[in-house]
Amino acid sequence: MKTIQLSSLILSATLAFGSIFFVACSEDDHVLPEEPTFSVEVKTSNTFGKMLVDEKGRTLYFLEKDVDGNSACSGGCLNVWPIFFDETFTAGPGVEAGLFATITRADGQKQTTYKGWPLYKFAQDKKAGDVLGDNKNGFFIAKPDYSVFFGNKGAGRYLVDALGKTLYTFANDVDDTSNCNGGCAAVWPPFFIEPPVVPSPLKTTDFYKITRADSKPQATFIKKPFYFFSKDEKRGDVKGTDANAKFTVLTFN
Repeated sequence: MKTIQLSSLILSATLAFGSIFFVACSEDDHVLPEEPTFSVEVKTSNTFGKMLVDEKGRTLYFLEKDVDGNSACSGGCLNVWPIFFDETFTAGPGVEAGLFATITRADGQKQTTYKGWPLYKFAQDKKAGDVLGDNKNGFFIAKPDYSVFFGNKGAGRYLVDALGKTLYTFANDVDDTSNCNGGCAAVWPPFFIEPPVVPSPLKTTDFYKITRADSKPQATFIKKPFYFFSKDEKRGDVKGTDANAKFTVLTFN
């Protein structure tokens, strides 16, 4: 009789353990790993194309007046356009971590930059995907792949490349033809990048490319070839307008 009772106890214990093990395994099988979150990642909009967003999916912005790499938004401006900064920064798929940096602003706060442009959020964007701040007070969606962007030092916006370097046109050029060659091209190198990714006030169809006499490609805007000035040493410099009156920036008021 004792043998039967002992056997029954062992069987009951074994079944109970097996049930617990099965339930535990079943529960574990249904636990999905948490998706990683990133400080900044790329989202694609049907309307605006690729955009930089924060970890909550909220749109990030550039300011045209930050062309020199310093933030021109301070005081009350920051109530509307809060600084974006993440101390433990991580870049999501599709964005190169090395293109982000941190600056210390004039007010002592830190701010994250992308390609040298300080990043902001817009207070009226309430949820992921909102883009209410685009083309508002000089702020535009932060895109990872701009071909050109706006600079503005107070006398009106003008065109710069994605890194804030000023672009010029040459008065001696004719439509879709560069007349700056040889030594001229050494001082005024041609600008080229494709495809055209531009701020929303501009049309991509206004940008085109030509093949120069030296066989190099060059970008144009409304048939005007674009150039850099070799003595513009840092982002935001506009030394070319004083160096040669025939080379000017394209302004948009």
